[in-house]
Amino acid sequence: MILIILFPFLLVLTVTVHYGFLTRLMAILDNGWEQSIKLIAIICGLFVAHVVEIVVYTFVYYFSHLIPGFGELPGTSFDDWVNTLYFSFVAYSSLGAGDLSASGWLIILYGLEAINGLVLITWSASFSLLAMNRMKFCQPCSERRAIE
Repeated sequence: MILIILFPFLLVLTVTVHYGFLTRLMAILDNGWEQSIKLIAIICGLFVAHVVEIVVYTFVYYFSHLIPGFGELPGTSFDDWVNTLYFSFVAYSSLGAGDLSASGWLIILYGLEAINGLVLITWSASFSLLAMNRMKFCQPCSERRAIE
């Protein structure tokens, strides 16, 4: 039952983080930088946003042993930060783990993180495309020169 409270909180938190990054990255479009520098800054900013969101879930997995009956992952210890971070990266990116034998609510949170990650990664892709269209990035050079 803890998941009914925990996941909406995680969803709102990660969407808020993502929105915060996107609004700040929009400012890059209005400065005088070269298009390639703008695009690199936007992609790097989006990457950082995703890592921050993954770390949010990593904290939950890392401290999941404190939640009675939440579940466990046999053979894997969430006491090691690197293993926990990797687990969260795999879930968020929807890579999945075919041999995953988690139990309890942990397996549900794992799936929900994958859906959350898919939505936020798709949002990033849409933002990138809109940013490139706004920068006239996808037009051939001859058309860009004619516009300028």
